[in-house]
Amino acid sequence: MSDRRGRFELADGGTLFLDEVGELPLAEQAKLLRALQNGEIQRVGSDKIIVVDVRIIAATNRHLQQEVKEGRFRADLYHRLSVYPLPVPPLRERGKDVILLAGYFFEKSQHQLGVAKLRLQQTAIEQLMQYDWPGNVRELEHLLSRAALRAISEQGRLASIISIGCVHLGIEFAVNQPEVAAELAPVTQVDSPAEIELAQVCRYGLRDSTDQYQRHVICAVLAKKRGNLAAVVRTLKLDRSNLIRTMRRLDIDPNGGVLVN
Repeated sequence: MSDRRGRFELADGGTLFLDEVGELPLAEQAKLLRALQNGEIQRVGSDKIIVVDVRIIAATNRHLQQEVKEGRFRADLYHRLSVYPLPVPPLRERGKDVILLAGYFFEKSQHQLGVAKLRLQQTAIEQLMQYDWPGNVRELEHLLSRAALRAISEQGRLASIISIGCVHLGIEFAVNQPEVAAELAPVTQVDSPAEIELAQVCRYGLRDSTDQYQRHVICAVLAKKRGNLAAVVRTLKLDRSNLIRTMRRLDIDPNGGVLVN
């Protein structure tokens, strides 16, 4: 009933961004190649040739040279697209960009979740730097969103600062790779709490096992500091209100014991 312009026609005289170009079927790659080589397109069902002048920016997460060797991507289209390649390294190779991105995602989460401030503990920062991020930036964003929700449920939405530690991140290697967990342990030494082994985590679940670990740590420091909460706060690098809230949740007596109902 009416004409409808396609993307190339709409982008005439400008720029067209083709995301995930490596996913195109071979038949569609041939059509794209003709448009790029000759600057000519045809609307579906029309015999009329339309001439367009479009600059192309294409992106893909595939290794296109390997795709060409394996016959899944046309060599002529690859060379047509790769006039000025801009490789973007994966997150694991970008050093402290992980922390910069974490700050950006936390700013978004603060507004969305209605909290004053989200802050990463130093051990959590080190753990983020150690992780290899197979899911790249999307995985980082989703992991931090989950960590923020866990910390808020534990510390309360009204806290002035929501402190996010390794336990909130829930990164898998913290349990599966004891040598990494040991490397990321806080500098401050306390009486050795009972170690949580993988078998225990599988039996009781991560949440219960983590709670048990927190009980051992807090009770050990309480005993060492003879119940001095100010000293415990300094040792564990927590806000006093957060420590008291955590102790109540875990049924810990300020004198260093665990309350039994």
